Amino acid sequence: MRFWALVFACLPVPGFALSCMVYGVTDAFLDAAKAEAAYVPVLGTLEFDPDLLPQVDWQRQGDVPATTLLPARFEGDALTVRGVDLPFATDVVLEVNCAGPWCPSPQPGPVLAFLRKTSVSYVLETNACGGDLFSPPNAAQIAQVRDCLAGRDCIPLDAQLQRDR
Repeated sequence: MRFWALVFACLPVPGFALSCMVYGVTDAFLDAAKAEAAYVPVLGTLEFDPDLLPQVDWQRQGDVPATTLLPARFEGDALTVRGVDLPFATDVVLEVNCAGPWCPSPQPGPVLAFLRKTSVSYVLETNACGGDLFSPPNAAQIAQVRDCLAGRDCIPLDAQLQRDR
């Protein structure tokens, strides 16, 4: 009987939910800071066609593309270590990563984001658990990124949550 219970427990079932680790703007900042690629923290507006986002057909979950690249445009400011925002506008590749049938649903509008610089463009990665895109940003998130940039407290979100208990 235990054998069958184990077999059935391992079968894929559509009712399972995606479980994500706690991830906030400080986590994204710290990941960008230790990455080999260069990142630009930005605050402004992201424009793209939301009709191009991957659509999940729950009857054909295996057909969901793992990655979808969309043309986008960012306009706003690059946030700097000196606390002076610099006007910044650029075309962006919005990289939408799905985990099976779980896909993010970003929307055009206000964003706090970390753009990865490539040799030819900037890439903004988002995934089912968050990624480098925070939309719409709140004042606390913006303040946290500014603190990280200034070398002040830059505490991962899970540590913040445990501290605040």
